[in-house]
Amino acid sequence: MREDDDPRMRQIARELRKPVSVSAALDSRVMRAVRQLPRHSRFRLWSRLITPRRVMVTPLSWGLLAAALAMFAVLGALHVGADASRAAGPIANALFSKANKTPVPQSVQFVLVAPDARKVAVVGDFNGWDASHIEFQAQHRGGGVWSVMAPVPVGHHRYSFVVDDSVWMADPIAPRSDNDFGLPNSAIVVQQQE
Repeated sequence: MREDDDPRMRQIARELRKPVSVSAALDSRVMRAVRQLPRHSRFRLWSRLITPRRVMVTPLSWGLLAAALAMFAVLGALHVGADASRAAGPIANALFSKANKTPVPQSVQFVLVAPDARKVAVVGDFNGWDASHIEFQAQHRGGGVWSVMAPVPVGHHRYSFVVDDSVWMADPIAPRSDNDFGLPNSAIVVQQQE
């Protein structure tokens, strides 16, 4: 089978032919970082960055190519010499300022309607499945509604409710997850708030 005959290959080729644009904000952040370098470091860095090099890249997508070129520029800056850390630091911060931020746990509200319950806790991979964890103890809000607002790290998680210290329940309004040890679990995806 030729590559021309495969519709997936044609789709990949179309994606790779699309033009890639770099935002003006990225360009200005990088240039601002370069201009803040001491004058002698700036010229050594600049000559290192503009020295012709042959690089063979077969990218999966143009986005990966752009990321590879950015990393190449940063790695090139690391070989400048004695001023490498001072030269590369501001540029790397300008290029990857969002990527370097550590995700902050997000507040998530867990709600369960359990009219006959005397105690409800949330357990999950985010709190070591500990039903006694103080931040995950639900409060009775009236009418059989139990809720708690608790910090959950960014990412994919599994969790359950523990009612009266003995009954494990999946969240009835959340997607089900795999069952460990025959106990019901629910799934949640927590995203970083911008």
